[in-house]
Amino acid sequence: MSIFQRIFGPKKPKTAILTIHGFGTNLHHHYDYLSKYFEAFNIPVIQFDIYDVDNPNDDKLQDWISRCETQMLQTRKEYEEIILIGFSMGGVIASYLASIYKVKQLILVAPAFQYLDLGKVGSALYSWATKDASDFKPSVSQTSCFQQVVSNYKECISQVDCPVLFLHGSEDEVISVESSRNAYKKVSGKKLLLVIEGASHKMLYNNTVQDTLFEIIHSSIKGKLF
Repeated sequence: MSIFQRIFGPKKPKTAILTIHGFGTNLHHHYDYLSKYFEAFNIPVIQFDIYDVDNPNDDKLQDWISRCETQMLQTRKEYEEIILIGFSMGGVIASYLASIYKVKQLILVAPAFQYLDLGKVGSALYSWATKDASDFKPSVSQTSCFQQVVSNYKECISQVDCPVLFLHGSEDEVISVESSRNAYKKVSGKKLLLVIEGASHKMLYNNTVQDTLFEIIHSSIKGKLF
């Protein structure tokens, strides 16, 4: 062991991918296939849940954000560099985190800075509200919290100074590709927007373009896109 290591302790592992999941019931499982892909390259993918989908009262914005910040701080302690990936709602939260914490790169997959159709959201809320409370997954109040996330943090993308990669499906049926295009315009530093032809909103895990998507993300991490 070197003198530096004896004095300051073991050197941190170099790079980790910290993931922020989207809204819905899959939570951190949005990234299961991504994690499996990067196992072969010995790059850890950190997954965690922002909220408890089985607890309809877990609907406080500050609790959700606090869990994300706690995980960010823990990851910073353990690794030298962080690649931050946010999917859908998680893209908005990841932009906030990247605006206040140092990360090597921010990767946004179908980020929910704006909706494709606000009417769809209203219809979903009405549908859930007419069901028995035990069937709420997520609850109406959690859906409201999701909307607060977008409202409160969507402008944070303009404060991000690390390289930003936007990935959005051309056939995204939930979040319009304009969400990424408009956010892209607000980034003043290094940035790249790739529209994945034929990809839907769930392109991280629906067995269509995910392999291509993971290769693009890997190339970005290796510094081949910026």
